[in-house]
Amino acid sequence: MKAKRLLAFVLCAGMLLGLTACSSAGSSSSDDDTVTLTFFDKNSGSKTFDDPVAQKIMEKTGVKLEVENPTGDPDEKLNLMLSGQNYPDIVLIGQGELVTRYIEAGALIQLDDLIEEKCPNVVEMYGDILEKCRYTDGHIYWLANWYGKDPGASSAVLMRKDLLAEIVGEERANSPEPFTQSEYMEILEKFKELHPEIDGKDSIALTLVSDSNGSFGALRSMFGMKNYYEPEKGTLQYWTRDPQYMKSMLFMNDLYNEGLLDDEWVVNKQEQWQQKLAAGYVFSSFGAYWDTDSVNKTLASTIGEDAQFYPYKVVADDLSPDQTTYAGANLLGWDAIGITNNCKNVDAALRLVDYLASEEGQYLMMWGVEGKDWTMEDGKHVPNQEVLDNLINDFDNTSNETGIRKWTWFIKNGNGSDGTPYDLSTKYEMSDTAKFSSQAFGESDYYDTTYYNGLEPVSSLEPLLSLKWQKVADIMNQNYSKIVNASTHEKAEAVYENMMEQMDDAGLKECEEYITRQYQQRLEIWGDSE
Repeated sequence: MKAKRLLAFVLCAGMLLGLTACSSAGSSSSDDDTVTLTFFDKNSGSKTFDDPVAQKIMEKTGVKLEVENPTGDPDEKLNLMLSGQNYPDIVLIGQGELVTRYIEAGALIQLDDLIEEKCPNVVEMYGDILEKCRYTDGHIYWLANWYGKDPGASSAVLMRKDLLAEIVGEERANSPEPFTQSEYMEILEKFKELHPEIDGKDSIALTLVSDSNGSFGALRSMFGMKNYYEPEKGTLQYWTRDPQYMKSMLFMNDLYNEGLLDDEWVVNKQEQWQQKLAAGYVFSSFGAYWDTDSVNKTLASTIGEDAQFYPYKVVADDLSPDQTTYAGANLLGWDAIGITNNCKNVDAALRLVDYLASEEGQYLMMWGVEGKDWTMEDGKHVPNQEVLDNLINDFDNTSNETGIRKWTWFIKNGNGSDGTPYDLSTKYEMSDTAKFSSQAFGESDYYDTTYYNGLEPVSSLEPLLSLKWQKVADIMNQNYSKIVNASTHEKAEAVYENMMEQMDDAGLKECEEYITRQYQQRLEIWGDSE
């Protein structure tokens, strides 16, 4: 009897030890050898990993994901996780200061050797872009999301096509041929002359979103400006030093003083801006063509199909059409995905990463399950038309049900090897405005903003310089509206001169020297120095 009790005790102890070992491993395995990894995705909202695409990912990789959803501010949660060192196996972070903090804290493992050894699909799909993922020490700690060149302009001058046709004729309104700065101003003046009021409201020739990079990105693009002014190769200065900056500001000043710019442009927020455009009394704005997608649906249903905002190219009077910069884009996208030093099963994590980054993984996440959501016909991916229609008409519910575009990890822009786009829902059947954008803006408008992103001093590395940089930005933000709204050019120029003096006093030159050093180091690491 004692022997049986002893044997039972030993067996129970062994089982408990085994359970303890599994639970403490961080990445667990079930009886079918499926490994469970935890994944924090700052963009995931409240989504759960239980859809048909998720099931197929688990089947293909042997990895089940426990997606840790952000609650409240995702960046705040990421900061708290880093402080407590309780981050999950994999994290998706926005590119910028936060991912730098994770690297500097040793929270992300080096991936370059592991990728070379175990991730052939990553090597093939990312290609030369992997070099641009290298940190200042030359190592890779994260992989880009939404990477690669995305055709089409990231900003434009938006004009209501039906109202434009009244002014310049239908043929010209349907043409992607650029307008000059002077032509654009004449068009705005003609609009106000023809339509001083619309539906009992004072018409607005041009309105903007006050705090939108898209609005002022389009203005800078019109004048051929980039993220920084580069007076000579390898030297960067703040873009307010660019000679084109004051030309663009004086153009806006003219629009304001001629009554062509919305009086409320300084206080317009995104929601208010959309309401104005959808109400039908605004002719033009600045931004990307997709910024007005919801507005265009409203206008098409209430006024007519042609009553939509189309993206046009406007060229500063002293530039040629090939000198504008409307298609500036970051080849690294906007997310950084890394494996943390808390991951107890790095091999499983790499297996997952390599599959998701592969062409098969891309089509699974972005097109859904083969045989159900799409089929191969004559060597090409062909979507189920009902699924495609549902994505266009009711994206959120269709995405949640099918899993299509619900999980967007290691996403590559462009087309697969068969010529079909990876992004089914927005690129397979392009909207009319997207097609127009691809015609209106050419290769000359493109430049890679990757070289300029994240060069500024950050608080985790340069706390004092970071404060100076923030002060510089605050001064600019406090003054640019004063330049635009000045009563004369002379007063606008005086505000500018005073602004630049304040920025220099706040430490702008010191910041520019730091940014230049970072830039030169980046060029050297990426092999682009001369």
